[in-house]
Amino acid sequence: MRNQLNIMKMHFLLLFLLITVFLSGCINQTENQIAFGLNFALTSTTKQVKASNPTTFILTVKNLASEKAEDISARLTNLTDWKIENEIQKLESLSPNDLYKFSWVAYAPPYNKSFTASAEIFYLMKTKSNLKVRVYNNEYLEGLKREEKEKIKSQSALLSLTSSKNTPVSLTVSLNQPFILTQSYQKFPFTIEIKNLGKGTIYTDYSTYPPREKNKNKLRFNFQTNATLDCDFEDDSLIEVDKSKTFVCRILARNVEKFEDFYIDFSLTYYYLDKASTKIEVV
Repeated sequence: MRNQLNIMKMHFLLLFLLITVFLSGCINQTENQIAFGLNFALTSTTKQVKASNPTTFILTVKNLASEKAEDISARLTNLTDWKIENEIQKLESLSPNDLYKFSWVAYAPPYNKSFTASAEIFYLMKTKSNLKVRVYNNEYLEGLKREEKEKIKSQSALLSLTSSKNTPVSLTVSLNQPFILTQSYQKFPFTIEIKNLGKGTIYTDYSTYPPREKNKNKLRFNFQTNATLDCDFEDDSLIEVDKSKTFVCRILARNVEKFEDFYIDFSLTYYYLDKASTKIEVV
């Protein structure tokens, strides 16, 4: 009885280990873990391939962002002495929530060695933010009932904000105070933060593939508005961003009788380079 119990325990332990190995991802796949922009995983049809024989690599790509990805290039790399068919592949666009699979047939070299194959993915994306901001005339405020006046003074000037979701580069607007005009004209400042949320690298929108080093960590920033807007960067400016960049914009308001609403559309345009990898052994 005791021997049977021990055997059952051993079987249970082996089953537990097998399940743990499977769930921990000990298969021939390494998935990019970012939750922004294009998410992807590189796989191969086998963990081992015989020397000089072919195998197939598959890059599964899904667009997690609310914006369309365009000008997509996928490249299978880091396979020295392999013969790769159609090494660089193109895709015109990938809409939000859509999925696409790139595939390569590759012939192993005539010798035994372990390799870590990499797939680079390079794509164009935009991040957008649309703001509605209100500026009040102080004389108009003072003529309101106390409750109405205090309510307005306790609220932010930012009436509404819609932004792109899950893009690899974010644009955040910080505006907590009300905008109250106490002079004939005033500048009302607010803060913008641009942040690289993913694990990849930003490049300007005029980059080629493979991208040029001089265009690394740069993107194009511009805006459209019905206000007179003064930013630390001019319209359609290049901004250098590694991990994050913070700067100030100012709305110039004048001749506001009661209150006036201003609309601002910000956009960032950039290429993004990221990669996934998987291991394979030539035997």
